[in-house]
Order: sequence, then C-alpha cells, then structure tokens
Amino acid sequence: MTVVSLIGSLTRATLFNPSEFSWRFADRLGAECFMMAAPVFAPDSRTKEALVRHPGINEIFRRAQNLDLAIVSVGDLSPNSTMSTYGLLERDDIATLVRAGAVGDILCRFIDASGKVLAHPLNERVISAEPQMLLSARRIILASGGWEKAAAVKSALLLLEPEVLITDFDVAETLLA
Repeated sequence: MTVVSLIGSLTRATLFNPSEFSWRFADRLGAECFMMAAPVFAPDSRTKEALVRHPGINEIFRRAQNLDLAIVSVGDLSPNSTMSTYGLLERDDIATLVRAGAVGDILCRFIDASGKVLAHPLNERVISAEPQMLLSARRIILASGGWEKAAAVKSALLLLEPEVLITDFDVAETLLA
C-alpha cells in the first residue's frame, strides 16, 4: 500500500499540513509514503518549473495519474481559511482571486463556481497535482465541511464528480437547498 501526497507543504508542521497528514496516514496504515518535498507556492513560475522537474517530485505527478483512491478536501478564501491563517497568501492576493471569480481551491488550485480551474497567476506558482489528474482515480472521496466552504464544495462536486462526499450538516443543507 502506498500513500501519495499530491500537494506541496506548509513550512510549519501542523495537523493541517498536507505532508504531515499524509505521513501520519501512511504510518497508521503501515504504508509507504511519497511526499511532495516542496513548498505549496513557489515564489515564481520559473522556480516552480525547476522544482517540478526534480525526479522525486516528477514521480509524484506520475503516481497521481494512476490512483486507486483519491481523498481530497477543498479550501475557502475566508479570513479564517488556511491560506489566511498560515500566511500562504497576502490579503491582496486573496482579493484578486475573489475578483477573478474564485470560490475556493482544490489542491491549492483556485476554482470558480462552475468547477473550472481559474487562469490566474497564483495557479501558475502552485506545486501540486492538477485537480483534473484526480479524474483518472478509480474512486474519489471529497471530505470537507464548514459553512464557509459550501461554495467550494459545490464547485469541487462539479469538477471531480466524487463517488463519496463526507461533509457536515451546514454544507449538506446548503447543497440541498
């Protein structure tokens, strides 16, 4: 069994750090873990391209196209979001995303309400698998909740068409309305 982290890491280890989560998950399963040993946002697109060409990171992208199971969550753009809390993006960056139509993110790729990845300069700096890569997985599970993520969850449903959705009452109620 193998666990593959599909997104770059935060520089601070917390329960919300994708690499930390992947490593802990793999450890509990007794599985091998492949981690994206790069920051989630490169300082510019040239640095991103150089990192993505690294053989270890490139292997993760190859593995992302052949998953049995993809477990993914979404992020939001609220003041309490991971993006804001951990200073991944400046307030001005978030404002430009909102003006461009972003409702949240999948694998730190910013998406609009119709489930499309935005053509935005910040998306060009993200070190993660493309959300569309997940479509080749045999099964997709979307696990995300919190009222502020309702629009992002709806958008992710349109893009990924997961077989399973794990969420809370607030998001479920919004989706059914």
